Amino acid sequence: MFRHLRQLAWETLVYGLSGIGTRFITVFLVPIYARIFTPADYGILSLVSTTMSLVAMFVVLALDNSAHRWFWDTEDTADRKRTLASWIWCQFVVATIFALVILASSRTMGKFILGNSDAGLYFQISAMALPLGVLNQVVTTWLRMQRRAWATTVFTLATTLINILFTVCLVIFLHQGVKGVFTSQVISVGVGSLAAALMMKDWVNPFHVRWNRLREMLRFSLPLIPGGLAFWIVSLSDRYFVDFYASVHEVGLYSVGSSVAAVIALGTAAFQQAWSPFALSIHKAPEAKRVYANAMLAYMWLTCALSAGLGLLAPEAIRLVATQKYLGAGSVVGLLALSYVMIGTTYIAALGPAIVKDSRPTGIAFILGAVLNIACNFLLVPYMGKEGAALATLISQATIAGYLFYRSQKLYPIPYRFGPALGLVGLSLGVMWLGRFVHFANPWSAVLAKVALASLFIPFLFMLRIMTLAQARRLVQVPAATG
Repeated sequence: MFRHLRQLAWETLVYGLSGIGTRFITVFLVPIYARIFTPADYGILSLVSTTMSLVAMFVVLALDNSAHRWFWDTEDTADRKRTLASWIWCQFVVATIFALVILASSRTMGKFILGNSDAGLYFQISAMALPLGVLNQVVTTWLRMQRRAWATTVFTLATTLINILFTVCLVIFLHQGVKGVFTSQVISVGVGSLAAALMMKDWVNPFHVRWNRLREMLRFSLPLIPGGLAFWIVSLSDRYFVDFYASVHEVGLYSVGSSVAAVIALGTAAFQQAWSPFALSIHKAPEAKRVYANAMLAYMWLTCALSAGLGLLAPEAIRLVATQKYLGAGSVVGLLALSYVMIGTTYIAALGPAIVKDSRPTGIAFILGAVLNIACNFLLVPYMGKEGAALATLISQATIAGYLFYRSQKLYPIPYRFGPALGLVGLSLGVMWLGRFVHFANPWSAVLAKVALASLFIPFLFMLRIMTLAQARRLVQVPAATG
């Protein structure tokens, strides 16, 4: 069992290196953007990106989920090529259609979403990335399917560095502003897709496409699209509520707070990338369920501890990476960091439905979360502003994970220890709440006091370790007694 956990930890660490590179754009470019863009500019960037992420969800048609499931059904390379090629060419055709529609309606989108028809230029540029980025997306999934963690990391870091390079050139030296950010994204995905075509070679051959396979994959994936839409609502629609009830300036502050909270996503996103290939590859092993249960608890301890620490030190982090005009962003960091933890937990909870090939619970969970998210945003944002949006996101993400665990346990029972996991979430919220009362004239004294609060997670770790060993001993004694 511990061998499997070490393997998962190693692959998570390797994927984390690529995650650091990917999140570099949203986290480590914040100090540059904060000195060039106003909060309103940041708000425009966020609203355009949010809208295009919604479009991208319909472009993919959730076929990435189907590709994972059908890939692991066989060891036959030819059959796996049929799966990948069917996904690639379907997504490319759909992406091209969506890009043409956006190009034709870009001025209307600019007027409706940003209040300025000239801002449609940003949607025009972003639309070009849809067909250009298809292979860029597929190749990372393909490499993960083959458990080539280092190759995935190198590819992701390379495309990210290209993005950063062109962003710096266009935004800082050529003064292209917001337009330069979106142009650099198009260039990087185009270069990435060219490299992906060279790497995958025969895998992208359209002669591998099989309509029967595509229909099977769509039958599995299409029920996930409402869930994907719901996931978008839960994760990103709050920007529109903040814009409507407050201003695009507040959207900018919220986006900076989300970027700082995304430091947690360096770990959770790496775990998400490693989890599905790892979990599905061992699902027939006799010790698989115990591995899943212990992996969940280890994930919760580490991510909750990091979230609490980041939430406590959010004011100091904002002062470090941004200017005075962005200090208001710190109030949402802790809640959004815990939301990232819940997203990763959802991947664990969805394992049971994935193993039995039943995508309905996942779709229902996200629809439930979306309805709750919209209701919470309507109730909280008018009175709490961006802090209400962050709280709505956390509540809905936690609800999604909770429902999925409930349904998953009926389909494929796993001995998760929910009590300690909920205790870790409660400890995170409690520590962050106590941190609000830490005020010292000396900033270093405040930092030390907050670190001391975060250290409360250390004795909790030893308690979890004792519980795990005790459970293992009971499992050994039961068969012995039976014999």
